[in-house]
Amino acid sequence: MKTLVFNDSSFQAQQLLNYISTLPFVTVVEEQKKSFAEAVAECNATSVDEFVGELKKRVKQRYNNARS
Repeated sequence: MKTLVFNDSSFQAQQLLNYISTLPFVTVVEEQKKSFAEAVAECNATSVDEFVGELKKRVKQRYNNARS
């Protein structure tokens, strides 16, 4: 299986996609857009504050371990 990404804003790309989708061995899968909340939940995202807090904690630990 291969994945191709087309910028379908051009006429030629639209024609090619229309032709490709008629081939018997091609399955067209339309990606459904998700809400921001759904996308965040899907990838287990954290807030910026949590990320920065964890980063500071790790840098501080690394610095303290290097001094020891």
